[in-house]
Amino acid sequence: MNKQLIIYKWIAAWLLVIQYTLLIAQKPAYEYTVTIKNTIDTVCYLGYPYGDKRYIQDTATIQDKDTFVFRGAESPTGGIYFIYTPNNVYFDIVVNEKIIKIETDVANLVGNMKVIESKENRIFHEFETFMRIKQEEAKELSEKLKNDKEGPEADSIREKLKDLDKEVKQYRHNLAKEYPDTFIAKFIMSTVDVEVPDPPAGMDDQEKQLYRYNFYKTHFFDNIDFSDERMLRTPVFHKKIMTYLEKMTPQHPDSLIKSSHYIIDKSKANKDVFRYCLVTISNKYETSNIMGMDAVFVNLAENYYMKGDAFWTDADLDKKIRDRVKELKPTLLGKHAPNMSLLDTLSQPISLNGIKSDYIILYFYDPDCGHCKKKSPVLRELYNGSFKTMGVEVLAVCTVTDTKKWKKFIKDNKLNWLNAADPFLHDNFRANYNLNTTPKIFIVDKDKKIIAKRLDVDQLEDFIKRQIEMKKKS
Repeated sequence: MNKQLIIYKWIAAWLLVIQYTLLIAQKPAYEYTVTIKNTIDTVCYLGYPYGDKRYIQDTATIQDKDTFVFRGAESPTGGIYFIYTPNNVYFDIVVNEKIIKIETDVANLVGNMKVIESKENRIFHEFETFMRIKQEEAKELSEKLKNDKEGPEADSIREKLKDLDKEVKQYRHNLAKEYPDTFIAKFIMSTVDVEVPDPPAGMDDQEKQLYRYNFYKTHFFDNIDFSDERMLRTPVFHKKIMTYLEKMTPQHPDSLIKSSHYIIDKSKANKDVFRYCLVTISNKYETSNIMGMDAVFVNLAENYYMKGDAFWTDADLDKKIRDRVKELKPTLLGKHAPNMSLLDTLSQPISLNGIKSDYIILYFYDPDCGHCKKKSPVLRELYNGSFKTMGVEVLAVCTVTDTKKWKKFIKDNKLNWLNAADPFLHDNFRANYNLNTTPKIFIVDKDKKIIAKRLDVDQLEDFIKRQIEMKKKS
C-alpha cells in the first residue's frame, strides 16, 4: 500500500511538472499593455516605420478600463514603433523588451504619459519631455529675435539659443553615456547631426567650403549603427540614406554609383540591413524617371545580385534581374548606340553608322500610337526649323512591319527626314533599344554615343542648345 502511494505521489509530481512546463510554453513572448484614458476607440494598432512606409505589427481590442493588450508567441524586431487608433491617437514607443506597460490620456498623450514598466520607454519619455520644454524655450526666443533682430537684446537672445543647443547636445551625450546598452540611447544618438570643425588656417573661402562638405559627407553616418537591424524600424535610417544619396551626392550616375556602393558595403555588417539597402537603392534607380539613373541599377545588379550576394533571391528573380540588365545595358548614357541596318522607303539600305551629323535624334514610333500621332508633327516643325542650323538629323524608325501603314503615316504627316523600317525583321533594334513603348527618343552625338534618352519632343531643342553651348565653352 505504501509502495502504491509513493508511485501515485511520483506520478502526481510529474503531472505538475508537465503542467507547469505547458504553462511556461504558452506564456507569450511579449506583452505590451497600453491604457488610454477617455478613449472612444475599441481597437488599437501597434505599427512600425520601414523605409518610407508604415506597417501594422499587431492589433488589440479594448479590455477593461480603456486598456489594450498586445501579445504574441514571437517577439517583434525592436525599433521605434507607434501606437495608433482610428480616432487620432498616435504616439511612439520603444519596442525592445518583453513587457511594456504604459498609461496616458487622450487629452495630452505625451504630457500625461506614465511609463509603469519599461526601462527603454521611461528613458524615451524623459527625453521627449525634456525636448518639448527646450523646443518651447527656443520657439519663444526665436519669436523675440524675429521681432527685434537688431535690438539691444538681440545678441543676448542669440547666446541663449546657442546655450539651449549646447544643453540639448549635452543631454543626448549624457544619456548615451548613462545607458550605453539600451536601444533608445542608440536611436537618440542616431538623430545627432555631424559637427564640422573649423577648417585649417590658411584656406580661402572656396577651400573652406570644400573642407566642410568633405568632412560632413565622410562622417555623415558616424552615429548610425549598420550592424543593428532594429535601426530599420526607426524614422531615421531611411531618411539618412536618402539624404546622403539625394543631397550629399552629385546627381550623376558615376557619383551615385560610388555613394551606393559606400552605403551597401557598410550595410554588410548585418544581413537584414544589407538586404534592405541593396533592394531599396537598386529599386530607386531602376524605377527613376531621371535620365541616366538606370546606369546605377545596372551597376548594382552586376556587382551584387549577379555575383550571388543577394541571398534572398530565387531562380525566377535572378532571371528577371539578368533580363532587365540585358534590356538596359546597350543604351546606357555614354555607350555607343547599337547600329541599325534598315531599309528606307525605296527599300534601299540605311544604317545608323552611315549617318554623318553632329547630333542624330533616333525617333522610334508606331503609326497606330496615339502619342506618336501627336508628337510627330511637332518634331517635324523642329526639324524643318531650328534643327537645320544646329546640325541635327532625325532618323525616324517605324517599329511595325506593315509597310503600307508606315508609308501612309509618312505621307500624311509630311515627314521629310530620314525614314527607316525593318519590314522583314532582319535587325535586332527592338530588343537593343528596349522598345516596350512608343514614341521613344534617343540622341546620339557625331561619334554615335548616346547623350540623352527618354526625352519628350518638347525638350529636344533646349537640350541640344545646351550641348552646343557646352561645346563652345570647352
